[in-house]
Amino acid sequence: MSRGRQMVVAVAGICLLVGACGDSEDNRRNAEPQVAATVAATAGAAAPTGPAPDSGPDAPTVAGGQPADSPATDPAPDPGEDEHGTVAVQPEEANLVLTPVASLTDPMALVARPGTGGTSGDLYVATREGQVWLMNADGDEPPEMVLDISDQTNPECEEGLLGIAFSPDGSKLYVSSTDLRGDSLIVEYPMSGQWVQGDQGRTVLGVDQPACNHNGGHIAFGPDGYLWIGFGDGGGRDDMFNQGQNLDTLLAAMIRIDPEADGNADYSIPADNPFADGGGRAEIWHYGARNPWRFSFDRTTGDLWIADVGQNEWEEVHVLRAADGWKPGANLGWPLFEGHVRFSGVETPEDLDFPVHVYDHDTGCSITGGHVYRGSAIPSLVGTYVFGDFCQGRLWGLTVDAQGVDTRKELGLSVDPVTLVSFGEDAAGELYVLSFDDTVYRLELAQ
Repeated sequence: MSRGRQMVVAVAGICLLVGACGDSEDNRRNAEPQVAATVAATAGAAAPTGPAPDSGPDAPTVAGGQPADSPATDPAPDPGEDEHGTVAVQPEEANLVLTPVASLTDPMALVARPGTGGTSGDLYVATREGQVWLMNADGDEPPEMVLDISDQTNPECEEGLLGIAFSPDGSKLYVSSTDLRGDSLIVEYPMSGQWVQGDQGRTVLGVDQPACNHNGGHIAFGPDGYLWIGFGDGGGRDDMFNQGQNLDTLLAAMIRIDPEADGNADYSIPADNPFADGGGRAEIWHYGARNPWRFSFDRTTGDLWIADVGQNEWEEVHVLRAADGWKPGANLGWPLFEGHVRFSGVETPEDLDFPVHVYDHDTGCSITGGHVYRGSAIPSLVGTYVFGDFCQGRLWGLTVDAQGVDTRKELGLSVDPVTLVSFGEDAAGELYVLSFDDTVYRLELAQ
């Protein structure tokens, strides 16, 4: 284990699974004493529901050292426009519910297999410890395990099985995880019927990780048919490994590849990648990410929505429009900026893409990205980006108009604090919420 990894493993015992680990600017010099004090204060104390901080997802701290697994106490934001132009409004009525449809330990990702299972598609759920389950969308049958790599990954710190994606034709499952050394792997498995051929895995891509946190690890096929991968900045804090603005690493970046083996190569580079002809790693599409914890493509417009976890103060959402070609080579800003606020350095690169939406750590402390709703069960939600905050467990809806004005709406829904880890989408565009309270929920209209 590298010295950097050893140091970050120690610190990450109180850091968020999805990477919101940071103190205020004034407290950076005293980070280690604060870590020790927080660990002492929270040792052995379980969250209201779900795993204890020392046995499951690591308990984060929010500003001032308050354990983030304590019940949420901050009120919903007042209606009106905040200092960054965001219009925050209250729900017209609490007409949405989260309906439990499956019980699995630490569910991490949910995807529908293309061309299967009727309206919803066959749904597959990955769990953090390294298993993939076939889930009945109606919840009337228990999930059935179809892949087990729990002996190949370690669900500690911010590691484990982090993402899954099916090829556009549904014939292959791609699994994103960290191996037993803590490095990132993307592995391809062929399908046979509804089952994953676990003994026929092929490693597509491997990335060395210098620390145990900020792995990112979400994967998805875009409307272009290519595999997109989000990697964090390598961990630690303050971009300590200098990855954010480094075009010679796959860390802190959105990656776009053709995962099909090509001769002696495990994957190939799309010819239109911005650095395919030089200037940076050919796999990179965007760079300057801190920890992109869930990204998704709007199934109607093709727009790419990226939720990037902040450090000291700001959580952020980027939208890369399909009409702009997803802004090849765009710089998401880390560590020069956190949200719209200068974090380090003095330069403001021309390729900088500022977020369309931010919220501060008085509202939450670690963003969990979701999907633009395109289902039919909730007409009032169509076209709204549904996302939330891991620490608070609250769900919001976000819209951005043609002038760039962003409006965040309270949906009147939440799960337990420090459990909101992911969202999923079925073949019909209906949304699911994955919580570390060991539950998969479906978002529905109240009856």
